[in-house]
Amino acid sequence: MENTPTLHTPRLILSRFTPEDAPAMHQGWANDPMVCRHLLLQPGMTLEGCEQTICRLVQQYHQEEDFFQWAIREQTHCIGRIGLTVNRRHQSGSVAYYLAQAAWGKGFMPEALAAVIDFAFFSLDLNRVEADHFAENPASGRVMEKAGMVREGLARQKYCKNGVFHDAVLYAALRDDWRTCK
Repeated sequence: MENTPTLHTPRLILSRFTPEDAPAMHQGWANDPMVCRHLLLQPGMTLEGCEQTICRLVQQYHQEEDFFQWAIREQTHCIGRIGLTVNRRHQSGSVAYYLAQAAWGKGFMPEALAAVIDFAFFSLDLNRVEADHFAENPASGRVMEKAGMVREGLARQKYCKNGVFHDAVLYAALRDDWRTCK
């Protein structure tokens, strides 16, 4: 199977990053303090840094079998990033995502997340997909719920950003439950 195949939703295309996406990454989220405030990502990445990041992603598409990183596109414009890290031994995956502030509140992220979960269950045959968010960012939890994930609990002081520990709220979806609700 091709890693990071193109996925389609009613309004979005999830596809591999290309070098042409660097300006959208730079302007959309990698340099936006509001996007980065509840992520481990630090704002302030230069355009050159975005170009280097995309260059590494493109190399990984060709080198790693279970490498799944998508550019989230509204038509042809890159508005975010979503990735799936796979653990074959446990038939599970973990999802992380970013979305440009200009695209917030339009339902794009739950749509993209549900597509990645579908891919994980029905193309990769995973049993579990999970994601978490800083407790200070309940909007991300609403994204996970809208995508069909279930809140499982709180991981106290899971992440350290800028010397401050942050609790993380864990959500997950199971393949058997996903089949029932789809």
